[in-house]
Amino acid sequence: MKHIYVGVAWPYVNDVFHLGNVAGAYLPPDIFARFHRLKGNRVLMVSGSDFHGTPITLRAEKEGKDPEAVASSFHELDKQYLKRFFIEYDLYTSTHTPNHRKVVQEMFLKLLGNGFITILKTEQLYSEHSKKFLQDRYIEGECPHCHAKDARGDQCESCGRQLDPLELINPVSKVDKSALVKKETENYFLDLGKLQGPVKKWLVSRKNLRQWVQREALGWVKEGLKPRAITRDMDYGVPLPIAKIPAKLRIHNIQHKVFYVWFEAVIGYLSAAIEYSKKKGDLRYWKSFFYDKKAETFYFVGQDNLVFHTINWPAQLIAYDTNINLPTNVFVNKFLLLEGKKMSKSRNWFIETPYLLENYSVDALRFYLALNNPEQKALNFTWQDFVETNNNILVATIGNFIHRVLTLSVKNFGASFSLSDVSQPVKARIKKAFSTTSLHMERGEFRLATSEVVSLASFGNRYVDKHQLWHLVKNDKKKAKKAAIDCLAIIQALSVLLHPFTPQASDTLRSVLGSPKTKTKKGKDQWNYESLSSRVRLAKNITPLFSKIDESVIAKEKAKLSLR
Repeated sequence: MKHIYVGVAWPYVNDVFHLGNVAGAYLPPDIFARFHRLKGNRVLMVSGSDFHGTPITLRAEKEGKDPEAVASSFHELDKQYLKRFFIEYDLYTSTHTPNHRKVVQEMFLKLLGNGFITILKTEQLYSEHSKKFLQDRYIEGECPHCHAKDARGDQCESCGRQLDPLELINPVSKVDKSALVKKETENYFLDLGKLQGPVKKWLVSRKNLRQWVQREALGWVKEGLKPRAITRDMDYGVPLPIAKIPAKLRIHNIQHKVFYVWFEAVIGYLSAAIEYSKKKGDLRYWKSFFYDKKAETFYFVGQDNLVFHTINWPAQLIAYDTNINLPTNVFVNKFLLLEGKKMSKSRNWFIETPYLLENYSVDALRFYLALNNPEQKALNFTWQDFVETNNNILVATIGNFIHRVLTLSVKNFGASFSLSDVSQPVKARIKKAFSTTSLHMERGEFRLATSEVVSLASFGNRYVDKHQLWHLVKNDKKKAKKAAIDCLAIIQALSVLLHPFTPQASDTLRSVLGSPKTKTKKGKDQWNYESLSSRVRLAKNITPLFSKIDESVIAKEKAKLSLR
């Protein structure tokens, strides 16, 4: 049994998460955690809502609401929709808890005491109209690269470039359109230059990092890591522990500073583990994941969070404690495109999460995203591809095999079957499916793992066709039953193999087979042929596991996008 820590990206709660978030950051760790639980490993999967980003304060100001109220409402909605996607956390918390504040402040004080925090004066954009410094998304102007007129202070949506607000041409306040001026301010900085050597050493040692991720992260290191601000001039966020900071180390205007969200949000990985331990009643529980050298820690994020998780977070951990476990792997996914274009709510090119869940099967959505997970390249979600994948693979390949074998078996041989005499070739193929998927799962290759499950179902379909099961049952019932038993063994294996990808369908199938819903037990490995039950008792009424989607929805859904 291994200790497996799974840290999932923390979403800003200025809106409900979208399909791109599910594909890039939320579904892969759920697949990974479900697999490891079935392997009998002790898993801790945590995340929560990031309450402190500027998108939240910006929305709050537009709506005349308190930022905490806005964040809290979307936090509750996100939790609701995550559950509907069957994404199961051990703890889903937020960065707005007393526990998180305490852990962030403690880490800051430790980094300050260890000599990794420096104080620097820099120029930032200041609004004379509102008498305050403005941060990234409060600022807009002309992009210096593509010259789009509506670039944000942190990124240009037209060309995708990351930006510094000072780079913008003719910057103005997004709130009142007033011109901005440069003004000097003082902040704390994480001295990444001092940490460059250890960060590079860790990056080079990560042999299982996706190559494009490692290449990009090492590219940043090669350019030279520079100090990065960890505080900003705002009133909303995690406050600084002023009383515990030596007077000579306090920055100017410290009472109006909060921790920069990039610095404090990732500390949520640590604070959430500590919070879970407190709820569990074992205050040292989190240490079995962060300090046991046999434990493994994994992080799942989208492409826009690559730098924060492959450079900044490892740097913070190293600066905090050289004995703490650094990430075993950081699984970074590329973006999801919608009909060839980047999803954007501001440009009305998106699909509402509630609409998806109300109109389409969660199993169909999870299966499609797993089979096409954007591990190496962006996923272009098209309605045609989604419908065809559901109808031709999930229904016609997997569902069809299961349904025709189960209905034939019940009709001709009754409900009870012993699976103790499965033929050697079928047994070998099932064992291969478990071992191959296990290898891909460990590496975070979810596309290949899903494809192997499809391949096993395809093998089952070929087996049925090869033995002409429908004719055989009329001519040689004994041989037909033996072939049916082989197929039932494949179906029983699929009831386990499908669990990480389509948990709802997996539980339904297990019920049809007379097995209890999937339950995991620490130390008991269920991801193998030997763990399968030697007997099944089929339900009398067999209904299709998956449903086809009418192809007419393709044109209707594309038309809705065009109308926006």
